[in-house]
Amino acid sequence: MNIKLNSGFNLDTTFAMAESLGANDGIEKRDLEEYSLLADQAFEAIKSVRKGDILSHGEPALFMNLPYQESALIEKLSSIGERTKSRFDTVVAIGIGGSYLGNKVLFEALRHPYYNEDSCVRNGYPRLFFAGNNLDPSHLKGLLDVIDLKKTKFIVISKSGGTTEPSAAFLVVADRLKKSNLTLKDHVIAVTDPDKGILRTIVNQNQMESFNVPHGIGGRFSVLSEVGLITAAMTGVPIQELLDGAKSMDQACQIPDVEKNPALMYAVFCTILYKKKGKNISVIMPYSNSLKSLGEWYVQLLAESLGKEKNKAGEVVYEGRTPIPAVGTTDMHAQTQQHREGANIRLLTFIRIKDFKDSEIIIPDQFQEHAKLAQLSGKSMSQALHAALDANAESLREAHRSSITIEMPVLNAYHLGELLYFFEMATAFEGELLGVNPYDQPGVEAYKKIMTKILS
Repeated sequence: MNIKLNSGFNLDTTFAMAESLGANDGIEKRDLEEYSLLADQAFEAIKSVRKGDILSHGEPALFMNLPYQESALIEKLSSIGERTKSRFDTVVAIGIGGSYLGNKVLFEALRHPYYNEDSCVRNGYPRLFFAGNNLDPSHLKGLLDVIDLKKTKFIVISKSGGTTEPSAAFLVVADRLKKSNLTLKDHVIAVTDPDKGILRTIVNQNQMESFNVPHGIGGRFSVLSEVGLITAAMTGVPIQELLDGAKSMDQACQIPDVEKNPALMYAVFCTILYKKKGKNISVIMPYSNSLKSLGEWYVQLLAESLGKEKNKAGEVVYEGRTPIPAVGTTDMHAQTQQHREGANIRLLTFIRIKDFKDSEIIIPDQFQEHAKLAQLSGKSMSQALHAALDANAESLREAHRSSITIEMPVLNAYHLGELLYFFEMATAFEGELLGVNPYDQPGVEAYKKIMTKILS
């Protein structure tokens, strides 16, 4: 079964079906019929979420509004990117979780792989580094050792301003700025709660420029909000194109027919394979180094959204699949042995970029006397990459292992916006199918309370 959108986005579930894997491991038509009512209910439930009727932490879950943001905000974000590059040569984004992982995806997927190393590929935009995503002191100290504070702009991202990791980094940065006779107003932008919280108070006291963590947007769903877009703007990412791609995917996700709605279909397949076929591990495996961070982002999205002790009715269920990131072809030499011959408890989701455009390289005709090398000569590197993906999928199929392939026409801002929003919507649908709240994280809050007590 395939769903191909007009944009070229393609969801291929062929190697998850019983026709490919057998009835024990693959999905049969009767499984889809059995889940059709649940799929309808999940679709209707998402309508309520879209209206703002579903609460988490006292706020409605409003991430589905993000593709439709006002042009004035987009212009403001774009202008700050232009202003920053005229004064600063380095930007440091301070955040953790959704305030870090999504930003890292946008940077690594849409900027030159050696963006920080060469001013020519940056087109005048500043270098970008990340901090506040761990309490390991060596990396923060190392970063501060190699940047010029006078030419650095810091973006502090925290809704409350009290999250331990970014707070610690911000305190260190604030102290360094003060000792260098530099001001927070000139060197720090905050992205925080619009009305309250520690960081908002500091912003007001120091007349700092700020953006908002929008009402109703949880961290792991925030990549297409000001949380992610400000960092993207600082490096010249065309943020309107990101949102246009997300908007296109959102429109597809409003189709009630599961066979035409890519996120709903993916959620249904994941749920059936999990609940009926025992596939409780989700391996997300893009065939591109530029999408490595996407897998790490998806780990948080899936684990924090669906890994729940209790369902919506308050019953103990210990729900949720375990996500694992991988990269093709790199991890074919690391994980594929287990994928094919280990316990048959995994669903692999491959992501293919169909066309690498200007990045393509033709493998030259050299050392023809060696048959193995001659086999590669004249082929493009992407041909070899696609062959590796196809070989992996076929090898797993032969061993009755399930996989789903997502194809992007090209890796650009529009199609990345599509892909990010697809996974967000699929996770929301899967939460409804499992009967859990995908917008809270009580397990995370539990460790934070204990850590606060220990530090006190």
